Amino acid sequence: MSVDFAPRHRFTVDEFHRMGEAGILAHDDRVELINGEIFEMSPIGSRHARCVRRLDRWLHRVVGDKAVVSARQPLKLALDGEPIPDLAVLKPRADEYGDSHPTGTDALLVIEVADTSVLYDRNVKGELYAASGVPEYWVVDLNAHLVTVFGSPEQGRYTEQHDHARGDSWSASPLGGRMVSADEVLGDFSA
Repeated sequence: MSVDFAPRHRFTVDEFHRMGEAGILAHDDRVELINGEIFEMSPIGSRHARCVRRLDRWLHRVVGDKAVVSARQPLKLALDGEPIPDLAVLKPRADEYGDSHPTGTDALLVIEVADTSVLYDRNVKGELYAASGVPEYWVVDLNAHLVTVFGSPEQGRYTEQHDHARGDSWSASPLGGRMVSADEVLGDFSA
């Protein structure tokens, strides 16, 4: 018997943090808060980790001190959402985000690397990022060798979506209009 109709208790970001402080959620639990629900994150495989490390280095070189590159750190979105994107490029802030986690309006670009979570990243997280005003969102699909660039968030959805395969390139507004190639983002992964 399915209980999908059963009411659920939805948590706020503050409650989520208090669960961590109380020891209900351990520091090393791989969970994130999405629309008030606590989701266990997929294990990070070696291809995924390698891609995130490589993109982290690349983004640091590209943005220099004009922005903040944040890897695997919380992004507070609304009262009931705090995902942990693989990478985010953030507006610089004097406190270096020491006073609070960055929000969707602080983000210039969010990137999720997907090898097992592509549908979740494209749909669930995509809607959350759009609703929070993240101007550009990339899903790096390691299995399909594809970079999907979402842009122009309106009314909780991205109105633009462009799939870039190997050999394609595009102008990345959050990176100062720099031309970016799918090969550069995907790296040298083979199937």
